[in-house]
Amino acid sequence: MKKILIVISFAVSIFIIGLVSINSHTVQDRILNIGLKNILSGTEPFLDREDTLKVVVCGSRSPLPSPGRAEACILVEAGDDIYIFDLGNGSMDNLVQYQVPWPNVKAILITHMHSDHIADLPDAHLQSWVQGRNAPLMVYGPEGINLVTKGFELAYLADYQYRNEHHGDDMLPMSVAGYNAIQIRDNKLIKNNTPGLEILPFVVDHYPVNSAFGFKISYKGRTVVISGDTIHDGTVQKYSKDVDLLVHSAISIDLVERMREVAPLPQLNKILFDIQDYHTTIKEAGEIARDSNVKHLLIYHAIPTPRNTIMESVFLRPIENLFEDFSLSDDGTRVIMPVNNNEIVIDRIN
Repeated sequence: MKKILIVISFAVSIFIIGLVSINSHTVQDRILNIGLKNILSGTEPFLDREDTLKVVVCGSRSPLPSPGRAEACILVEAGDDIYIFDLGNGSMDNLVQYQVPWPNVKAILITHMHSDHIADLPDAHLQSWVQGRNAPLMVYGPEGINLVTKGFELAYLADYQYRNEHHGDDMLPMSVAGYNAIQIRDNKLIKNNTPGLEILPFVVDHYPVNSAFGFKISYKGRTVVISGDTIHDGTVQKYSKDVDLLVHSAISIDLVERMREVAPLPQLNKILFDIQDYHTTIKEAGEIARDSNVKHLLIYHAIPTPRNTIMESVFLRPIENLFEDFSLSDDGTRVIMPVNNNEIVIDRIN
């Protein structure tokens, strides 16, 4: 009994000492400085030494709300060069949190001009400008991409000027403010200076969107297809033949119909009905992966994005007996494909 009392007394003493210490300005300052350093420098370098084709989901949800997730965004790293496909709302917060080195970002590529795929372009412009971009931000996109970037330039013109006047030409030169918008063409390779990398855009059907694309990315023998938003008309399956990774958007008609039954507004009911005819279903995504002999299927832009395990289970029911090697992505899901073997490693950015 005496030993137990001694142990309790010792624990209470340690607790009191800790409580007193945490109220010390010196201890507070030391802890705060460590925290601030982690905020600014991150806990681990984004780039690694291994030569890989890497995919990071920087936005996994559709426009339907899902707390803690950003809208569509896929980062592809080939060696040390980075290409970002779509920048939906909230995706830039993730990219900043991941400590993405913007000098290594060679271009932004837009699948189509729905707002949930372009909303964070202005924040990408600012982050890359602050980190020393030496030319206007390179943006590839469908017909009309120049109108989108010119609109952002007009909307943010005062912002550019204020920041330039405040920080100076050495820090934020006006000569590199703005965008260099280039229209992509069906089956015409995107120009890049990354050795061994090919980026091939292909037209997909997202009617009434009149210009929408998917992309096939090849790097030193490893391959990825990003579907963008599309129906299943055979196009994605054609370009996904034998690829290592298929990153595909998908809709659950079952869950969307259940949402319609409880929709509080007629406008929401109408939207939930309308979106069903221009997206690939989760069952079709599994069939595409199976029939094109994909090594791994990664679902993103899930409609609706599951918020719990029960919802996830219902969402994935149609695919369970169709295709085994699949994952439902979250923000931060990472797929690593070393160039010297067939390994596919799936983890998360911490």
